[in-house]
Amino acid sequence: MNILIVYAHPNKKSFNAALKEAVIEQLKELDYDVRVRDLYEIQFDPVLKEDNYTEFYQTNAPEDILYEQKEISWADVLIYIFPTWWTGMPAIMKGYFDKVFTNGFAFRFTEKGAVGLLDGKRALIFQTTGLSEEDLKPKQLIAAMETSFDLGILHYCGVNILTHKFYYSLPYLDQDSKKRVIQEVKDQLIMI
Repeated sequence: MNILIVYAHPNKKSFNAALKEAVIEQLKELDYDVRVRDLYEIQFDPVLKEDNYTEFYQTNAPEDILYEQKEISWADVLIYIFPTWWTGMPAIMKGYFDKVFTNGFAFRFTEKGAVGLLDGKRALIFQTTGLSEEDLKPKQLIAAMETSFDLGILHYCGVNILTHKFYYSLPYLDQDSKKRVIQEVKDQLIMI
């Protein structure tokens, strides 16, 4: 099975980085083929410019975007690992979707509306946050993030979401709690 990890965190010593490494290790132990797109490491340009929009709309994407699309096409499973910033994904991750999930690649418009073109692909999302569950859930912020990402992007493009896990209060977790989170993430990988 081919698995693509799309990762967004600038700090190589962050808990997100440890999570990414644990995911890679577990997937390799399960004998899956794994590729990683570390958006900061590859210096992905998230800014969609007017000329990009016109090009992408016409499905005449530049080579760097075509490369990202080939990586997605190769994958059976997509894994996204990122922190929550301002109740959403980092701008570099949002820009990745703006530029890579283009009309004609990830979806297309028909007379009956949009049709997802990434059918058959599955996704797992591991999202960290510094806020507590009690801070986010009563205000419907978790539901809003799930709706925006899971339904508004992935499901819209035909991707089946296996899980979207939030890991709360990250700066306040002790080492044992962080180890439990990593083990929980590893356990989630068995279901793919």
